[in-house]
Amino acid sequence: MRRPTLKLLLACLVGAATPVAAAPTAHVAERAGNIVYTDAGGANRTLTSGGGFTEPVLAPDGRTVAFIHVDGPPPEGGDGNLTSLWIGDGATGQSHRLIGPHPATDVKQNFDSFDGPKFSLDGGFVYVSALAWATSPAVHQVSLATGEEHFVIDGAVMSLIRTGQYRGYLLVQRHMYYAAPKEGSYNPVYVVRPDAKQSFIVPGSDKDDGARSVDAWLKAHGWQAW
Repeated sequence: MRRPTLKLLLACLVGAATPVAAAPTAHVAERAGNIVYTDAGGANRTLTSGGGFTEPVLAPDGRTVAFIHVDGPPPEGGDGNLTSLWIGDGATGQSHRLIGPHPATDVKQNFDSFDGPKFSLDGGFVYVSALAWATSPAVHQVSLATGEEHFVIDGAVMSLIRTGQYRGYLLVQRHMYYAAPKEGSYNPVYVVRPDAKQSFIVPGSDKDDGARSVDAWLKAHGWQAW
């Protein structure tokens, strides 16, 4: 029996070390103000027409898409464009408006301008950051089943924790004020349960407005968030 040559052994080792390419996945994009879904096979499907659509995000199921539509300019005395939240189905190409803008005198209930949609891990809800106070937006949760929304907490939702002890919790940047006699404000990041019944500050995020501390905290625990 012939012994394998060094060249053959090296070839086998190189072949074994070559990483396997990741399988193609579906993704979404905005193109000229409309939303395009691309399936795992590379086929494109346009979900909207007429323009004014932006910020598409894909649900965990790989086919449901949430996105924002700019409905019109800010109302009199308002700061942000009127917006609505839409849901599309990448498999069928159909889409519909889930919820439109509705102003309220109570800033916690005001829902006329919002952005930054993010799906819950089960795909049943979308979180957005709505204009509220002069110094801070407010996080709202919208149900895909009913189209109803409700206030969660003051601040802007940055991402959702995907792994670990707090899987499914929100990372929310909030605008806070120092207790007297210290003056001024800061923008720490809080870990927030979706029903807001539990929350705590990410260690160190009160010192650097969050970014570096959040990354370090997640890395130290081996958790991921996006």
